[in-house]
Amino acid sequence: MGREYDLSQSEYLAQEIESTPHIRSRRITVRDIGALVHKRKLMPATIADRFELPEAAVHEALVCYHLNHEYFAELDVSRRRSNEAAITPDDISIEEPVDASELDVDC
Repeated sequence: MGREYDLSQSEYLAQEIESTPHIRSRRITVRDIGALVHKRKLMPATIADRFELPEAAVHEALVCYHLNHEYFAELDVSRRRSNEAAITPDDISIEEPVDASELDVDC
């Protein structure tokens, strides 16, 4: 990350899920908190209430988000590219119909 927010000194943040900073013992990422505030226009107190978090955890996540804005912007671009490259059901074409009885699957 850019200015390196020191997660080792954090009471509320950790970096275990996909190497992305998140609220300790929760699956709510710093990126999610930033998006809820900046894109959805939610107040930190509202986020804390909805996710049953200490409001201080939400504020700490926002500090981390702002200090590392470039990192999170790059992460968004990277994830968008991964999603664009992913195979979807529309990408798969079946040349001929498959009879389910031919598949060795117990139903």
